[in-house]
Amino acid sequence: MSAGQVDSYIVATEDGFAPLGHWKEFFSKALGVNKNKISMIADWNRSKNSDVSLIGLPNQRLDGKLRGVVLAASETSRCYEQFATPRYGNPYRDFYYNVAYESISYAANILGAKKLAMSHLSASHHFHEDIATCIAEALAHFCDEPNTPQIDSFLFVGCCIEKAHLSGIQRLNKEGTVTRHQDIQINKSVKNGFEVISLDWK
Repeated sequence: MSAGQVDSYIVATEDGFAPLGHWKEFFSKALGVNKNKISMIADWNRSKNSDVSLIGLPNQRLDGKLRGVVLAASETSRCYEQFATPRYGNPYRDFYYNVAYESISYAANILGAKKLAMSHLSASHHFHEDIATCIAEALAHFCDEPNTPQIDSFLFVGCCIEKAHLSGIQRLNKEGTVTRHQDIQINKSVKNGFEVISLDWK
């Protein structure tokens, strides 16, 4: 990510060799948040939390250019097990759509982001065309809503995403019909000083 290209990042809570692990040192310095605390809350959300949840990491620095990071539930999260039989099968589209929409909404409305980036929310090397399509639909629905903040750019970044994965986006609204976002239940809480946003669409 070059300077000024991105002001908010949506990344899966998987640490290690995944995008979060790769960018964690950068996030820590850019946001003024201890990297061990980032690892701790990310690990809790991925391994222990059974709710589909996002974690908000706003910038703690006065001079920071990165507005914040959203740690999003993903395919490797404990909460995804209820949607996947077998695990790593076809993507559960409601999961990816709702996680993407609420992550975008949090980044734009709470963090004030205008230049968003999102890494894959799948298991490593398991990104699927349907995931990209769900994310694009969520972005379009957010931008189509009246009175929502303007988003200037949206980037897919990181490993596992190739041009072929984006082909499904061309089929959105092929018949010219306009679809709208359906609101879901959102519950907010605080854990270890971080805002937790839990999603429920059942």
